[in-house]
Amino acid sequence: MTLILGDRDRVIVYCCYLDSSKSESRGRKIPKKYAVTSPKVEEIVQAASQLGLEPEVEEKVHPSWWWEETSRVLVKKVGSKRSLLIAIAKKIQENRRARS
Repeated sequence: MTLILGDRDRVIVYCCYLDSSKSESRGRKIPKKYAVTSPKVEEIVQAASQLGLEPEVEEKVHPSWWWEETSRVLVKKVGSKRSLLIAIAKKIQENRRARS
């Protein structure tokens, strides 16, 4: 019997991974210079769509913060997880500048 854990073609993105107000010990996965302030799930979905990453929203909480009301976004894996997270954060920054 083969046990398959998760989908290896998708990457999970929680808001805390991109949040500049979080420390690395609180979940930020990218350097602070690329991170954004309080990213929203909708912004992650929009940025991932613009990058062609086929985002899907799941109503699941981060295991370390199970009491917080959060969602996560699954995106197509293209390259390393870290490079994907940085690309999404940069796209969010670009979108925020365009709205201003």
